[in-house]
Amino acid sequence: MIESIRAATWLFAFFGTCFLLPPSSDAQSDRAGGARPNIVFLFADDQPANCTGYSGNRAIKTPHLDGLASRGTVFTNAFVTTAICCSNRACLLTGQPMRRHGITEFRTPLSKEAFARTYPAILRRAGYRTGYLGKYAIGNPRMHPPELALPESEFDFWYGFPQSISFKQTIDGETRFLTEVMTEKAVEFLEASGNEPFCLTVAFKEPHGPFNYFDPKVPDPYRNVELPASQTFTSKDYDLQPGFIKRSLNGSRSQRLLEDPESYQNELRTFYRTVTRADQAVGEILAALQRLKLDDNTVVIYSSDHGSLLGDHGLTGKWLMYENSIRVPLIIYDPRPNQARAAKRDELVLSLDIPATIVSLAGLRVPASMDGKDLMPLVRGEELPWRSHFYYEHTYTPERESNRPPIPRTEGIRGDRWKYVRFPDQEPIYEQLFDLHNDPLERENLIDAAEHRRIADELRALCDSKPL
Repeated sequence: MIESIRAATWLFAFFGTCFLLPPSSDAQSDRAGGARPNIVFLFADDQPANCTGYSGNRAIKTPHLDGLASRGTVFTNAFVTTAICCSNRACLLTGQPMRRHGITEFRTPLSKEAFARTYPAILRRAGYRTGYLGKYAIGNPRMHPPELALPESEFDFWYGFPQSISFKQTIDGETRFLTEVMTEKAVEFLEASGNEPFCLTVAFKEPHGPFNYFDPKVPDPYRNVELPASQTFTSKDYDLQPGFIKRSLNGSRSQRLLEDPESYQNELRTFYRTVTRADQAVGEILAALQRLKLDDNTVVIYSSDHGSLLGDHGLTGKWLMYENSIRVPLIIYDPRPNQARAAKRDELVLSLDIPATIVSLAGLRVPASMDGKDLMPLVRGEELPWRSHFYYEHTYTPERESNRPPIPRTEGIRGDRWKYVRFPDQEPIYEQLFDLHNDPLERENLIDAAEHRRIADELRALCDSKPL
């Protein structure tokens, strides 16, 4: 095990530098001629990878994502390195993990210098028309200058908003559903496209709450439907959790939901309903690309800022390192000749790979500031050395700012087979070790198993090194 980890780490260090071209002016294009592609990056808020029809979930209705997946490349092992809105949205912009970009909580925005190294800033300087629609959630605009916390001036088209916003909006005296407005503005952006290439980012609020208003124009396909519960949504699985997780924000509602299956069903129906509403918006944006004859030269990327447990292990929320919290959907569809490849890729890819991919798609050199890897060689079907593991980190806990239960600080290593989890603030430090091949539901903690002691020691040491 340790030999394979060392070899993989060496290969990643060597080959990773090969794939990132030397730093240069980001306005310099390396393309060999022809029109640069347009790019549309769509991502949800809280959607785990298994909440899509194409992933095998037969209960959820995501026809437009399923269609996109059938034409594009589906990454079956896509993960986030920090499962919380503010931190991973900064990862999605900068291509850096949390410990590098420094956004560990909701108050602090990216500095002007840091934003200048994000993919929208790089593409804008290179002649792309840029737009941002939806939840931004990096920095509190009441505590910091709006040009940092809501950087409207950094885009050519803007309809961004902070962390907390309702789906119910009043515009010109009319009650509107937020996603309907966002979709209209996305189409408006597309309709105004001229000869310059564009990069549009759409950050849907679905399926994140609050769930106090739903689109009255859209029927509810899950009314009175019994949805399949998580396999680990059981009192037995909840009882396996250590006390500090039971007392955490993840476990704060568990007893009530476990004792009231109908409340759990209602939460699943609400969650699925909002995913389906976002899917509808995806369909409308794709239809607009086709109507405007932009679809043949527009690369579409779909993902989520992180997942959600949805009852896994009797828990709710995200934050922890369980699979449904950190695994996300990721589709890349490139319709250009000699690019499109309907396929599935099983490599370990990360949300912080998306910025490097977008920059590369624009024909630009990936800057040294980005730690992620260009995914387009995988989209083209190439076989090349890839990462075998990554470091996960989550440090935000809200109990100092409110009366909410705490979120335990977490770090760990997620590999192809083994997952090591550490809760460093517990006394003694609490650890978990899961064999994902033989225990994909993460039910058996092997940290104290004598036959796996060597693996645990190796992963502890790897975790200490904080690899990418």
